[in-house]
Amino acid sequence: MRGELRVAIVIHAFYMDAFDEILDLAQALPAQHKLFVTTVPVHEALVRSRLDAAERDYSLGVFENRGRDILPFLRMFPAVRAEGFDVVIKVHTKKSPHLKDGDGWRRMLVAALLQPQALQQLTSAFQADASLGIVCPEGHFLSLDRYMGGNEARVLAIAQRLGLGRAQLLDAGYCAGTMFMARTDVIAPLADLGFTAKAFEAEANQVDGTMAHAFERCLGLGGVALGRRIASSADPFGHAGFNDSYAFTRQPRRPSASARLKSGFKAAQGKFGNALRRMLVRPG
Repeated sequence: MRGELRVAIVIHAFYMDAFDEILDLAQALPAQHKLFVTTVPVHEALVRSRLDAAERDYSLGVFENRGRDILPFLRMFPAVRAEGFDVVIKVHTKKSPHLKDGDGWRRMLVAALLQPQALQQLTSAFQADASLGIVCPEGHFLSLDRYMGGNEARVLAIAQRLGLGRAQLLDAGYCAGTMFMARTDVIAPLADLGFTAKAFEAEANQVDGTMAHAFERCLGLGGVALGRRIASSADPFGHAGFNDSYAFTRQPRRPSASARLKSGFKAAQGKFGNALRRMLVRPG
């Protein structure tokens, strides 16, 4: 029988009111779940004082405000792996001011992963099934192909470095909002690519098309490469299905690959038919 899984909780603390909410949830969790917290220099003292008051085992990383929650996570991940954690939970203090209820969205995502009863069920699923690679909060597993946004070139380039081709991405998905629970060996292939701060744009409140948005879509590709199962927090013992009516994005959903192929075939038929008709009516 395998020993108990070691769970690390990685929190990116940018908005302090949201960090307090997340820390309150974490306080109700077993003490062996270590906190790995990242923040920006201006909040370092405040975050450290909150963590000291919480009296939990923690590591704190302080990084410049670049790459949103993604780059700090990649920078903290080696410490998680070095300490031998089996599973990592990634959450952050998402505000999403471009959405009507960004705070409600964040609370829903965080609760799906850190509410004590939910986390106990997720941990049991990882413990019971070695093929389980990632769990996304319910309703937040999206088709990578259909919700690619303006990130296709970068996603394809990253996938290629992981040994994945375009065809393998057609059925792949990602956890929208970049909050999830995953085995560390699923995250490791992407973390090992060695992307540095230079690859990430300066923060300018972008809503799509940055390296951070591309990485959001790639964080689960290690699981694709390893053949691991992706599940929903609602049923961690099953398989996650795509949410094709996702409400928390401004990016339009593009048609499926098969629909795009069919549309392209019809367009080609139309062009061929028009050319043939022109030939038939051309004066001799």
